[in-house]
Amino acid sequence: MCGICGIKRFDQLAVERDALEAMMRALAHRGPDDDGAQIDGALGLGHRRLSIIDLAHGHQPLSNENGTVWVVFNGMIYNYKPLMETLARAGHKFATKCDTEILVHAYEEWGVEMLARLNGQFAFALWDGTRLFLARDRMGEKPLYYAVTQDAFYFASEIKSLLAHVRARPNIPPDWLVFENSLTDETLFAGIKELQPAHYLIVDGDVALPRRYWSIPNEVDEGLSERDAIQQLRELIFDAVTIRMQSEVPVGMYLSGGLDSSIIACIAKPDCVFTSYYDAPGKFDEREAARAVARYIKTEQIFVTLSPQDVPALFETIIYHLDQPISSSSTLSSFNLARNAREFFKVVLNGQGADELFGGYGRYVLLHHEVELGRTPFFAQYTPMARRFWNANIFGDPAQRYLELNQRVAPRTSLPLDTVRQLFSYHSDIVAQMGYTDAAITLQDLIKMDDRGCAHVGLESRSPFLDYRIAEFAFRLPGRFKIRPGGVTKWILREVAREFVPLEIVERKDKMGMVSPIGGWLQRDLRAWSESLVASLRARQIDLTIEMPEANEYDRRLHALISLELWYRRFIDAA
Repeated sequence: MCGICGIKRFDQLAVERDALEAMMRALAHRGPDDDGAQIDGALGLGHRRLSIIDLAHGHQPLSNENGTVWVVFNGMIYNYKPLMETLARAGHKFATKCDTEILVHAYEEWGVEMLARLNGQFAFALWDGTRLFLARDRMGEKPLYYAVTQDAFYFASEIKSLLAHVRARPNIPPDWLVFENSLTDETLFAGIKELQPAHYLIVDGDVALPRRYWSIPNEVDEGLSERDAIQQLRELIFDAVTIRMQSEVPVGMYLSGGLDSSIIACIAKPDCVFTSYYDAPGKFDEREAARAVARYIKTEQIFVTLSPQDVPALFETIIYHLDQPISSSSTLSSFNLARNAREFFKVVLNGQGADELFGGYGRYVLLHHEVELGRTPFFAQYTPMARRFWNANIFGDPAQRYLELNQRVAPRTSLPLDTVRQLFSYHSDIVAQMGYTDAAITLQDLIKMDDRGCAHVGLESRSPFLDYRIAEFAFRLPGRFKIRPGGVTKWILREVAREFVPLEIVERKDKMGMVSPIGGWLQRDLRAWSESLVASLRARQIDLTIEMPEANEYDRRLHALISLELWYRRFIDAA
């Protein structure tokens, strides 16, 4: 976990060090161990470091032997050792044992094509004296934002760093509340964009358009047998976990008691695991399942929790570090887990991504079975009856059904449905279509939540299931490898886990995810606070449909509304 930033002036005036350091200060939480800056006339690179690999060296910005190529880097290149050996055989000289140095020599050897050789989570900016080359990892684990003004190009790991030079002006799409996502590379700040996952950008004179360098497979492999698939996935997961254990500091883990984190815990066997729970009505306490896994791998376990009274102050911190509201009920748990884990560790593992890759959500089961029934000749004659009793769009457009099942509020424009249809058209399998769409929309917010939750205390998070090799494998699997009759989700993942995970975890079907009771708290314990924030948001007369939802523990709308109001106060009003 580090923070990177930089300035490329178009007028060829030299970058002022104070201008660069203002951006670096806003990223200090991401890298509390070290900082550095490199100015080359109209180009400036800034870095804040969290030391994980080669603690004594690895100071950034880092260059090649003769100082002609410089880089600032956030993340971890997991295959850096074999890449270092390959580059050394090609004649490149290494001054450190740090994965960062791979980037400058890989660029010298392969140029932009280097991206195809990297396995890791990364965002970096590389300067060769002429061009500024920025890139982001395939699954979007590490963030990168940029802004273009008349005078300069700015980039940074977090939006707040860009606000040192770009005025904070709101840019709220009319359909933002549908997913709490703009569905484009636009952010909620006018003039600030996000470099999308699996994209790179080159600034050479005029700013070039972002270009994609990797895509998820869009067809299934029908010839793959169940036995071979289980074996291949087992090998991939074991390797993905193993390479993410590389560190010169201890590695901990978040353990929820669900299948995904339990698989990783039973492979990694970390020294300590952290489990979030709440003393509240509903399925918010999974300590029993998590204890079973911790006992099984014989590791120390620390339980963390929050009360409603902790929420208002923590919310202020969360909104500041998120830069943009994310109304997942997991946000409280994520930030609280990070605060507790950082007291003992600099690196933690998590189980993020498995639901999207292997069909873990209830909507996947529902829509998968709907599509299968719709293809059955017997049910064709009952379509009108099914639409009358079940849903008007059943056996119709799967993209529209997905939107109905996943939207927070009804869309006001065609953009949400157009976006979902475009994403659905990419793949041929219905379960993969849903997973691909989630990976592009909702998973990105969950990744941001995890990154910012860890970053705000100088903690690095690693997600084995987001290894691009696992993603490629998952999207080549037919839907029947993921969803089975009887409401069985993530079938192949359960089969992989049977050899080394407690059986009660493998067969568990009541997992709720890392949720919190924030929905109920906002409507009971914190009702006066939440109503005051919503009233304040209404007074702004934003072009959004703002309604107080009915009492529902899992309704995200109230969470979204108060988050947006707090965002206005922290960033727009303060500016």
